[in-house]
Amino acid sequence: MSNIAIILPPDLEAETEEYAIVTWLKRPGDPVRKGETLVIVQAEKVSFELPAPADGTLTDILVPQGAVAKGGEVLARMDAVETSTKAEVEAPLAESAPPATSTPVRASPIAKRLAREHGVDLARIQGSGSGGRITEKDVRAVIGARPAVPIEAPPAAPKPVRASPVAKRLAREQGVDLAQVQGSGAGGRITEKDVRAAIEARTPAPPVAPEIRPAEEAEETRETGESRPLAGMRAAIARRMHASLQEMAQLTLFTEADVTELVDLRRRLKAAAAETAPVTYTDLLVRAAALALRQHPNVNITLEDGRIRQLSHVHVGLAVGLDDGLVVPVLRDADRKTPAELARLRVQLVERARSGQLTSEEMNGGTFTVTNLGMFDIDGFTPIVNPPEAAILGVGRVVEKVVVHQGKIAQRWMMTLSLTIDHRLVDGAPGAAFLQTIKGLLETPGPLAEGME
Repeated sequence: MSNIAIILPPDLEAETEEYAIVTWLKRPGDPVRKGETLVIVQAEKVSFELPAPADGTLTDILVPQGAVAKGGEVLARMDAVETSTKAEVEAPLAESAPPATSTPVRASPIAKRLAREHGVDLARIQGSGSGGRITEKDVRAVIGARPAVPIEAPPAAPKPVRASPVAKRLAREQGVDLAQVQGSGAGGRITEKDVRAAIEARTPAPPVAPEIRPAEEAEETRETGESRPLAGMRAAIARRMHASLQEMAQLTLFTEADVTELVDLRRRLKAAAAETAPVTYTDLLVRAAALALRQHPNVNITLEDGRIRQLSHVHVGLAVGLDDGLVVPVLRDADRKTPAELARLRVQLVERARSGQLTSEEMNGGTFTVTNLGMFDIDGFTPIVNPPEAAILGVGRVVEKVVVHQGKIAQRWMMTLSLTIDHRLVDGAPGAAFLQTIKGLLETPGPLAEGME
């Protein structure tokens, strides 16, 4: 049996430097099987599950849940009963490894941790436990026998805290101790609202002597409110959007669609669909965009190494707003799915996005994005292209207007559409033709319901 390390891989997500330890599924002393999930790690936008590299027993957790770790950092250690690959296994600690010809040292997890912290060679200790197993008492006896070396009690294991990923991230940024926060969620789970309440309730720090500053700077300081670091998901979004605007020549085209028939179709589909996943305008818009991409493959493209690549699949990303940012899960092969199938998939992805459980696979591979702000009473806006895609569709609200319809004044349901294209790859006329196709599908939505009615 050998003691090996559980290491956080350094390349889980290229844009992420730090990862939050969300949940340890095992505790020290628990048996584990190779491939069994040990811990769930949260990156800026997605979560990952780290498996056990071998069969054995988890002995030490070095980074507790709620803490932050960096790629390549050792999260825990375990006693393995089989040899793992070199990439997964770190050599046993030198100070706790017996000579190659000696009998393996048997010690409790606490004894091992204490010995490691104080530089004690376990091979030189006579164990008083069952079968000669070294206990915490045995290690403390050795530490106590050393001259001029203070004995320190090991830190108490942190009490597990149940909190949402957003709450944990906010607490970390604002220096809030989650152990002191009363959760209002299900089963006492701490929510973002609870953390914000704790931040507001904090006693202000005593004032410090002010610096002597120029009058303009002092005036600016007085008018500035509370600040927080640009970090985590917010920083990732900032980098991505800044790069998008810096690298692309973006052009936004606007049009207005008469969606009166779409409103009626959505009402009928909603009544026929399962209550758990009713068809929404977003589902119909995703399908309309997917069918239009199939007709206009010159929009379903990307730029790779200076070459325009034609994409064979239609994978539509859907922008989902969270409390602390924005994620874009991908509805794969959207052109081959009915509105009801898209609705079920959308519900699953949105729930996983809001709980911080989206995987990297669910976030990558999109060929086009739809972003809908209609629920906020927005008519039109200029969406920013989501790299490495070539276009994005912005959707406004469905609003009843008085218009001229078939030569007569009538009340009709109208919707504003905003298409932003990367003008390096898509010219204005092809982009306009693509938007015109989407408008036609929304105004005469029969093809959107194929396979359902």
